[in-house]
Amino acid sequence: MLMTRRTLFGRSSLGLGTAALAQLLQPEMSRGESAGIADAHGEPVRTDGLHHAPEARHVIYLFMSGGPSQLDLWDYKPKLKDLFNQQLPDHVRSGQRVTGMTSHQKNGLPLCPSRYRFRKYDNHQDGVWVSELLPH
Repeated sequence: MLMTRRTLFGRSSLGLGTAALAQLLQPEMSRGESAGIADAHGEPVRTDGLHHAPEARHVIYLFMSGGPSQLDLWDYKPKLKDLFNQQLPDHVRSGQRVTGMTSHQKNGLPLCPSRYRFRKYDNHQDGVWVSELLPH
């Protein structure tokens, strides 16, 4: 069964909940009690190796989707302006199949440049092109 990208990120964002559930199910792990397993010598393993007492009472979990792509921030390709709306050449794909996201496009795979302007900044080497989305 194929999974959409939205489903993948939605399900993987539950990782923090899994960690919280593990803490609730085995609270002795953070209190320094025996973890219920033994080391190579048969001695119970303890988890009291913390160098200070935990102080956190709450966790703020931020899941932020969206934001500009790295293609619109850093990947300056000036020749794409000249090739706008032309079809992607076959040699670029090297025989790779078209993915499900683009397989139903009626007009093929047209080339398109970033809609944002880029400016070259000095980095004491060869310079770096940065989009207007990052003005400072």
